[in-house]
Amino acid sequence: MRKLLILLAVLCMTGGVVMAKCPSCGNSHRGNCNHTSHSSSSGESHPVYLIRTENHTDEVKFPNCSKHYAVTETTTNIYSDGSRKSFANSTIYNSDGVVLETDCKSVKHTIYNDKHYFIVRKNDGYKIIDESANIITDRNYSYMSEIEPNRILVKRDKRYGIIDLNDEIVVPVKYQKLLMADNRVMIAKLNGYYGVIDIDNEIQVAPDCDKIKPLYDTLLLKRYHKYGLTDLEGELILSVQYDKIKKLGEYIVVKKGGKYGVLDYKGDVIGETIYKEIKLKRNKLLGITEKGKPAQVLNAEGK
Repeated sequence: MRKLLILLAVLCMTGGVVMAKCPSCGNSHRGNCNHTSHSSSSGESHPVYLIRTENHTDEVKFPNCSKHYAVTETTTNIYSDGSRKSFANSTIYNSDGVVLETDCKSVKHTIYNDKHYFIVRKNDGYKIIDESANIITDRNYSYMSEIEPNRILVKRDKRYGIIDLNDEIVVPVKYQKLLMADNRVMIAKLNGYYGVIDIDNEIQVAPDCDKIKPLYDTLLLKRYHKYGLTDLEGELILSVQYDKIKKLGEYIVVKKGGKYGVLDYKGDVIGETIYKEIKLKRNKLLGITEKGKPAQVLNAEGK
């Protein structure tokens, strides 16, 4: 009787799973080995054991849509080292319970011109289907993301471009990188050089820059060791002829021919490029023309 009580107590403490000693390290684990591994206190690697599996089913409603829904089945494996791994599959239904698509790793629902579309990720890549379960895309995409209604950023063969919901090419799938700089403007990398395009394939800055990166509400351009600025729509603020452009607090300081100037975070000029030095002191922006002369306060807030 005493042994039976002890066994019951052990089962309660371990959630009903008998603890077994690992032959590699001598530690106790629950369940059977799942052929993964972990390290013991001595640094030796040995199997991690699967404790249990949990299954959960959720019904997912799409925003602004009463015609479709999805059911997501999630399986979570819990291991002896405390780690978890989850696997989810979703099935898309219409409101009558008719299946539109199965085995989806992710689902994005969108409506455009009163038509319903689904961007789905499956094991073999991404595709777009319509509300009648017709497959819109006939190309194999390894990535898809809606960046605006009817504009989908895609990746194929390690190159990026933009398509619409009917799989029409908007921006050719040829860029090494396409990074959003604003709602409609992207930094584009082509053959190792950078430019700026909008999501309708209008070129704002030709792809001949060594570097382009966001700088507050502007874009910093670098070409042949010289710098310039555009706004987020690609409109030129400063031509690429400056020796240096950098941040100073919330401001942008520029240098050309040994002289400094300053702009605000939007790219509006506060001080022309005539100063020997630009300082920010107690939130006062100061421009110094010569040593020994009083500094000029450049921003109205500091006066």
